[in-house]
Amino acid sequence: MSVSRSTYRHRLGPEDVRKARILITKDAWKLFPNPGERVALRIGARRFDAEIISERCVCVPPEHEHYHLVCSALKGQAGFKKDALVVIAKDSDGGYRFVEERG
Repeated sequence: MSVSRSTYRHRLGPEDVRKARILITKDAWKLFPNPGERVALRIGARRFDAEIISERCVCVPPEHEHYHLVCSALKGQAGFKKDALVVIAKDSDGGYRFVEERG
């Protein structure tokens, strides 16, 4: 949806919620580490292990990759639901923070 030097905004789809992941659009790849790398994701006051993964896709030719931020702790979070606009913000310590965008 939108990306800056330190934040990424994305509207969650049903598959994001079902698989406890957040799609990272290509314009936001530079904000995140390479696929396969683990990252710390803060949700509220707690930190969780998360990972950037890459999946091959043919949703539109040619074959390409989709990146996702995957964290099982996202499942069940109040702001992690279909159509929610979420923000992933990069922290100064190199970790990331999950925030539901309100209003």
